[in-house]
Amino acid sequence: MQQIFSALDLQNQTQLTLGEADFQHLIKVLRLGVKDQFWIVDSGHATYQATIKNISQTTFQVNLVPQKRVSSELPLQVTLACALSKKDKLEWITQKATELGVTNLIFFPAHYSIMKWKANVQEKKLARLQQIALNAAQQSKRLLVPQVHYYDQLAKIAATSYSCQLVAYEEAAKKGEGAQLTTSLTSLKPQQSLIGVFGPEGGFTVEEITQLRQNNYKVCGLGPRILRAETAPLYFLSAVSYQTELSKWE
Repeated sequence: MQQIFSALDLQNQTQLTLGEADFQHLIKVLRLGVKDQFWIVDSGHATYQATIKNISQTTFQVNLVPQKRVSSELPLQVTLACALSKKDKLEWITQKATELGVTNLIFFPAHYSIMKWKANVQEKKLARLQQIALNAAQQSKRLLVPQVHYYDQLAKIAATSYSCQLVAYEEAAKKGEGAQLTTSLTSLKPQQSLIGVFGPEGGFTVEEITQLRQNNYKVCGLGPRILRAETAPLYFLSAVSYQTELSKWE
């Protein structure tokens, strides 16, 4: 079944009228009709089976039945902080990271970032990426929509505290570092927070790595191969999923 998110708390409600945006998506595009069903996830992450009762010109009404689903969320609160790169790469990272279970996405300008966001376009770009996250969360049956943020400098990321703080660094991988990611993941407990920081196409400068290390970030390698800027964060999330969802993790 299809799924949408509602900004409302639907507890104790048995009926709901949906507006033009949902009408366009579900009725016009997907051609759902009376008696067809889909999922609604409310503001409290509760799930409801919605059955279309009637359809008007631009709105439609549904009956709601609370129905608990098995959680599709990662056991950890995972944040990805990715340096700015080309537009299509940011959209790709947002979409695929959402499908893989990320909780928060942060984009920031690094020294070697090809792209910079001017102040007058930041809000528009964030809105575009947030919409991509919403669409991907609906498609992958998430119970929450990842939040997309922009920090105008690496220092703001370095100053934020998480249960585990890692930065992917290709120079560490070249030297054979391959244990830190596994060690960190096995030390975490469910619902703790984890951040992974990833550089742009040109990588991080020594000064940027030093800044993160001074704020208790640990350097980790992601295997012996050099990964593209848009591949590294997805590799990281896949490793998190394997460790916390597919292996015996306690």
